[in-house]
Amino acid sequence: MQQVNQAVYALLFLVMVLASFFHMQAPVLGLAVLIILPPVKHQFAAIKMAGVFAVLLIPAMLGLIVGYRNSTYLIFKDFYYFSIPILFTLAGIMLARRIEVELFLKTVVIAGVLVSFLVTGISISYMGVGALTDPYSAHYAIGIVGAPAPPIALACLLFTWKFNIKLFQRNLFRLFLGVNAFGVYMFASRTYLIITLCFVLLLVADKIKKVWIFPVIFLLGVFVIVVPFFTISLNSDSTFLNKIMGSFNEVSVGNFNTEQDINLRYRGYESFMAFRGYLSGGLPDWIFGGLGKLIDLKTVVHLGEDADLQYIPVLHNGWLYILVKTGAVGVLVYMSIFFGLIVTKWRTYADAMSKPIIRIFSAFIIGCVLSLLLTNYIVTAFFNMEMSVVMVLLGYSYMNVHVLMHKLKIREQAIEFQLAGLNI
Repeated sequence: MQQVNQAVYALLFLVMVLASFFHMQAPVLGLAVLIILPPVKHQFAAIKMAGVFAVLLIPAMLGLIVGYRNSTYLIFKDFYYFSIPILFTLAGIMLARRIEVELFLKTVVIAGVLVSFLVTGISISYMGVGALTDPYSAHYAIGIVGAPAPPIALACLLFTWKFNIKLFQRNLFRLFLGVNAFGVYMFASRTYLIITLCFVLLLVADKIKKVWIFPVIFLLGVFVIVVPFFTISLNSDSTFLNKIMGSFNEVSVGNFNTEQDINLRYRGYESFMAFRGYLSGGLPDWIFGGLGKLIDLKTVVHLGEDADLQYIPVLHNGWLYILVKTGAVGVLVYMSIFFGLIVTKWRTYADAMSKPIIRIFSAFIIGCVLSLLLTNYIVTAFFNMEMSVVMVLLGYSYMNVHVLMHKLKIREQAIEFQLAGLNI
């Protein structure tokens, strides 16, 4: 019976990932709720583990100090977005109580394989076999679909290999590794490339001498904050390589004047107007933001099908979205929680004496957090349904690290008591 229940929850998770590929919000949310709601032994203890992530709602509530006068609909819409990371990390925490580690990791890998086949098949159906050599054009031809299951599956395979944990037979392992790597290629997504690089770098990061850790983190922070404010001039064409090279140009923050510049660098223009709107407020706005606040673009911009907007409720830049809606308090809370997770879990990941499974889940936590922190700058990752699989893995890993470390501590205490008894 227990194996049947595990298979059911694994299937629910798999379907949730596939639904997120097509950005089907209602099914994804419904499946996450189904995973969370049914009673399970020690359920409240599991929910309690989500407390650190529930703190993320506090800035949103404080945003009502200024935002209470805004549209009720827009306030609830912002509450909905700010609840997304809590919902999916909680779903991951609950899955840790319902699915054993081996089955969960296998499900993640299979999800990556299925998504890789989906994106490849759909791309070929739109562009023919030419999609295999020009995945970037195919990616835009098929529209906005996708889920970062292949890079996450790739991470599961690489880290289990690193720590000699056998999920699949050698030939099957190689096949799944190749399929998921090809899936990352077929998406031709800068976001998914960032996620892949975060985990790949972690594979060797535990070998870095401790004295270099904080300088590297500091330089990474400076790079993320400073570089996007500079413009990189490039000749524009449709190749993925030039798209990557022009990323900073596209999101570089500035008050662009011409319609062409606004369209080419919309994300940067959008961010500039959001930041200017934030600075135009008073001290309470700077501290607490304003839930339900709209960003005035000062011009009408064509966004999506049949959508010409001057005032927008959501930004591509997730950090500015947090700043505008929840103020400096929100940014500090998010930074404190997620950088705190990196610092605390790094110790267990880098500890060569720690159990391999604990080190793996610590690496998953760090990789997921880094992926969310970096991609939040360009795709509002914390509040994006597309990134649900990353947040579920974060919650699952967080729960398992704490449970495994608690069990290990109890075992060590029992051994100490036995040795103490022998000495007496």
